[in-house]
Amino acid sequence: MASVSFFIRGKILDKESTVWTRFRDKKIDIKTPVPYLKCKPKDWKDGKCKLNSKKVSEIDSETINVRLLKLENEILSKYQSVKPEIDLKEWLELVIVPQKMKSEGLNYSDDVLSFFDVYIATKSKSVSKSTIKKTNVVKNLIERYVLDKQSKKRTFTNLKFKDLNNDFRIDFENYCQEQQYKVSTTYRNLKFLKMICKVAMSFDIEVNRHVENWRFEVEKAGRNSPKSIYLTLKDLEKIEESDMPHDYLENAKDWLIIACFTAQRVSDYLRFTSSMIVTDNDGQEYIEFVQQKTNAKMQIPLLKKVKAILNKRQGEFPRKISDVNLNLYIKEVCKIAGIDDKIYNGKVQTIEREDKSKITRKVFAEYPKYELVTSHIGRKSFASNFYEKIPTAYLLNFTGHKSENQLLSYISKTDIEKAKSTADVFANLGY
Repeated sequence: MASVSFFIRGKILDKESTVWTRFRDKKIDIKTPVPYLKCKPKDWKDGKCKLNSKKVSEIDSETINVRLLKLENEILSKYQSVKPEIDLKEWLELVIVPQKMKSEGLNYSDDVLSFFDVYIATKSKSVSKSTIKKTNVVKNLIERYVLDKQSKKRTFTNLKFKDLNNDFRIDFENYCQEQQYKVSTTYRNLKFLKMICKVAMSFDIEVNRHVENWRFEVEKAGRNSPKSIYLTLKDLEKIEESDMPHDYLENAKDWLIIACFTAQRVSDYLRFTSSMIVTDNDGQEYIEFVQQKTNAKMQIPLLKKVKAILNKRQGEFPRKISDVNLNLYIKEVCKIAGIDDKIYNGKVQTIEREDKSKITRKVFAEYPKYELVTSHIGRKSFASNFYEKIPTAYLLNFTGHKSENQLLSYISKTDIEKAKSTADVFANLGY
């Protein structure tokens, strides 16, 4: 249950010290100052000022204790209504000092597109680059939607948060369908917009009450639902045993094997060098590095498949290559290795519309598996191949995920494969 308490850090008994607030809820525990409230340590006890009549200034109508009580109620009330999902400390600071945003020269209004810029300005230092990139993607989509509305209806000027009702949602979904977006993509973008609405509410911007009840449930998987792509251990054997006709393909093949036996993102494994290899007192070798996306320090065991590639290359990793070229080359590698099962999934293609304009969209159909292979497949393959074979805690040590729920999003096994894995586990136990 969420709770708010107040304390002071000053040690000099007769010198005024700034009051701090502490907000806690489950795994959340953040502290931030209340710059306009001060009290001397000698006058402070159990989260309150002992001088019941003490005010911030002579003209102030409320005592410090009254303001603390009101602030506590406001924090808890806004937390329950807004449920901020990211950057809780900044949210708390803005509840305590709502003028902070204006004092930093940031203007915000109830215009949705304008607020996207405010969000980017306030979050640029506290969220990942991928979140900022996603913000711009959703903003650009809504901007195109607004332009489309303006071209069809002259009285339509801009989109405000109070306009985001269920009628808007239906109209926006229809627009996205016309633009040939997948339903799941549209839902992801609406879900992100809902998060932006929560941030706007924390700044006391009026948001249509319909937003709070938006739900995003895609129909259960059917026959033509996309199948997640990963390379099985048998696929990897075929790739290892296949001779490549060119050196650049052999180089790409080795990077693909490394990706599938280190479980790292392409932004990390393409940076691997022999200088990152460390050895413990028992002679076990590890790759030690910092993940680029999460800034997490990693130390993963150097597995035999990776060692074999290093031995083949005099202790060095394969030649450096761009992720763009790697994406192209590993498709060729997998084609040569015969990884050609037909799988229903999407490929990014340029589509010509009726008005002859062109758009880039993911087109879903049955494709040979090698056409669907990308540089990210190594991470999914590792998680899928070793899930249920090794304890989940050890698997998390490899992938760097913080929870099993995050890891499960990478598990790409079908129900039949999961059932077979379960049967194998019990068979090995003698049941």
